[in-house]
Amino acid sequence: MSIGTNIYTLRKNKKITQGQLAEKLGVSEQAVSKWENNVCAPDVSLFPVIAEFFGVSIDRLFGYHRQSYEDEVKAIEKAADDSMDTYKEIEIISDGLSRYPNSARLKTYLAFSLSMVNRMSKDEKEKKEAVEKAIKLCTEVVDTSGDTKEIDNALTMLMRIYNETGNYEKAAGTIEKMSAEAYGARIIGKVHMLGYKKSYAEQEAYAQGSLSSLYHTASHVFESLTSVAIGNKEYEKAINIIDAHEKMLSVFDKGCPDFYATYKIWAKNQKALAYMKIGDKETCLSSLREFIDIAKQIKEVAKSEDFNIAVRNPMYFGSISEPIYE
Repeated sequence: MSIGTNIYTLRKNKKITQGQLAEKLGVSEQAVSKWENNVCAPDVSLFPVIAEFFGVSIDRLFGYHRQSYEDEVKAIEKAADDSMDTYKEIEIISDGLSRYPNSARLKTYLAFSLSMVNRMSKDEKEKKEAVEKAIKLCTEVVDTSGDTKEIDNALTMLMRIYNETGNYEKAAGTIEKMSAEAYGARIIGKVHMLGYKKSYAEQEAYAQGSLSSLYHTASHVFESLTSVAIGNKEYEKAINIIDAHEKMLSVFDKGCPDFYATYKIWAKNQKALAYMKIGDKETCLSSLREFIDIAKQIKEVAKSEDFNIAVRNPMYFGSISEPIYE
């Protein structure tokens, strides 16, 4: 990879324009454009200036030792983990950041350790300074990183800090900034936020609605994994996946034995198919009998309320008012 391509990547990660980089380096915007398009390279005298601006080594600027950079960051994180002491963690990660000032991972890790100081310390000044620095570190990652995963990690940390310090409006705003890939963190963050606010009725309704949504999502993911295994003729693997799927499908049976029986029917049908493919006729027939037993449990829908999971299983979903369809 050329130095021009690396400059382009570093600039994009920092979320600045060619003009802004040119201004920082004291060159023209056209010069930066030529570098990034590999028309020409920066003057040698600019290498240390560019490297310092991006917080990387000159070797990294040239694309050398990328793996050693990743390994070094992991080694710093491991050393901090192994210290088993929050203040030692802060010392180790801070030293690491002095060497790799552009590392989003180290910034978020340090923010986490500082948030622990806020939990542990009895010194109000120390707590306040730790929180302010943690917020600053996370905000830097959000504002300068081009990596969605790193941004989500920083937002998750930021959300936690806002929740723990009672700044619920900012916590809510932080949750909204998370990407679609961070849907799990979004759900957990909002549940925790409502709990910190002691908005228990709203927390219960949101948690139960989320639980229902995750239940449906997990079921469809299991179905997909099963279909892939059967499509690849990995029938033993398919059976193991279906076993796990069936256990998940039964977790809410207490209070409603036929809870989402249609999902269970699909699982039994696929299991019978897998056993048929491997030549286990006895177990195949057993699965088909179970299929028939579940089918008998399904009653004809007499009224629309039967689709409401709060009616079908109030033990787990009593606060959900809207019907959720199979």
